[in-house]
Amino acid sequence: MSTARTAVRIEGRGPVAMALALFLARQGFGPGSLLTDPIPDELPDWLASRAIALSLGSWQLLSRVAALPPAAPILRVEASLRGRAGRTRMQAADLHAPALGYVLRYGSLHRALADALAARQAGATPGEIAAVAALAVVADGDPGTASKLLDFEQTALLAELVAERDGHCTAFERFTDEGPLALLPLPQPRRYALVWCARPAESARRAELGAPGFEAGLREAFGSALGALRLDSNRVLAPLQRKVRRPGDEPGRIAIGNAAQALHPVAGQGLNLGLRDAFELAALLGELRASGRPLENAANAFARARRADRALTVAITDTLAQAFTWPAIARLESLALGALDLAAPARNRVASSLMFGLRSG
Repeated sequence: MSTARTAVRIEGRGPVAMALALFLARQGFGPGSLLTDPIPDELPDWLASRAIALSLGSWQLLSRVAALPPAAPILRVEASLRGRAGRTRMQAADLHAPALGYVLRYGSLHRALADALAARQAGATPGEIAAVAALAVVADGDPGTASKLLDFEQTALLAELVAERDGHCTAFERFTDEGPLALLPLPQPRRYALVWCARPAESARRAELGAPGFEAGLREAFGSALGALRLDSNRVLAPLQRKVRRPGDEPGRIAIGNAAQALHPVAGQGLNLGLRDAFELAALLGELRASGRPLENAANAFARARRADRALTVAITDTLAQAFTWPAIARLESLALGALDLAAPARNRVASSLMFGLRSG
């Protein structure tokens, strides 16, 4: 079989693109059959400093191909309703797991994956396969106009905080009538990443407040679990929409990660879903290559393999982003969270789906 028919081009420079290249290398794709975009040496500060949450499943997958940087473990997740009864806690100990996930900054993960990829490619001469690769994988960017769109009418306000008290590796998710408010532990002591979702005008107003006014509003919305919360970064606004790329008719082109689906940040599932995309696609392409079958046959099989995991993850994030903002079902929400806290098997199934999705490997 010619090199061209077994060659893959990966379009993208982010973690999902690099993870796919590393997973494919483990499947036996060498530099002569794998072409990647140049990885930037430096990232913009706003991107490098952004906090990201890796599920335990994602952490395990990436640990196979890279030396991961220090990260804050999430040992507990506390989900509650602002101003109403109802709370549930998910704990790694209940699942006999080392952690539910890990939080780190985008820049440190990007550098770890870039270093691992550079080590794989050291001294290699990949050759000219860009124009004749059997398969192109788009791993970065927007799903585009040909996608199913849901506008949440929310904007996320992102910032970093210093807490008065240690949260003991707990991630907090408060569901308000405006949208979710999350605090994620960072690797530094008593430092948290804030994701505060609300109507666009309200998020813009909060972004312009002086630090004392902002901190007072945050304390009112979040509560006193961590004591006083001090703003310690710039505030960044990110409009929130869910986009899922519609199935196309390009047999030699596959979209994964953000190029396939852009999700609401509630529960931190977007990157984790993209990494599962990358792992499953690498496994499928490895099977096709080993059996001598054309790589361009992968598109339909990949779509079938990923349908259930994608549908479940989109449904979970859509529901969590919106359901708690509906006043008509407020009492049911309180009952649901309270019941989930009492029903350990159901609670653990939810936690497991967020940790591992429905991946098969």
